[in-house]
Amino acid sequence: MTTLAHELLVSTGLVATTVVVHLLGLDLLMSLVGLHLKRFTTAWLHLDRLLVPLGIVLGLFVLHGVEIWIYAFAYLLLGLLPTVEQALYFSANAYSTVGEAGPLLPEGWRVVGVLEAVNGMLLIGWSTAFLFKVLDHLLGSDGHDHPLPRGAIARTRRDRDRPLQSRDSVD
Repeated sequence: MTTLAHELLVSTGLVATTVVVHLLGLDLLMSLVGLHLKRFTTAWLHLDRLLVPLGIVLGLFVLHGVEIWIYAFAYLLLGLLPTVEQALYFSANAYSTVGEAGPLLPEGWRVVGVLEAVNGMLLIGWSTAFLFKVLDHLLGSDGHDHPLPRGAIARTRRDRDRPLQSRDSVD
């Protein structure tokens, strides 16, 4: 097996593992939020408005930490980096796409680090979307009291069907 094929195989396994971990982690976070809302809500709404988002954000940090450690352990098991500190430092840099120069993977394994960065970017984006959607659902209302009108600048069917040059002219 060529080195690149081996790198891609290892990277695919790591990506699949972290995606499954992320999916299970988000499911666990949803269950914990549901449990809190059913059994442990406080008498003070303001406290729950702090505890629930804080718990979700801290849970996401733990989840991303687990995924960074998965890559760090892989680097150690493959003998690509000599110490836990270097493996963790490299993994956190790659996953977060900071890209700061630090310990580098040996030639023939650098694609794994680059694909960790892509994986981290996607998982962080997934977490951001999850956080936004959950908080929007929990903090939102029916939308009638929002200061901005819903769909105020949305394209209408008429706008989509009209040629561009006629949109600029006054009707």
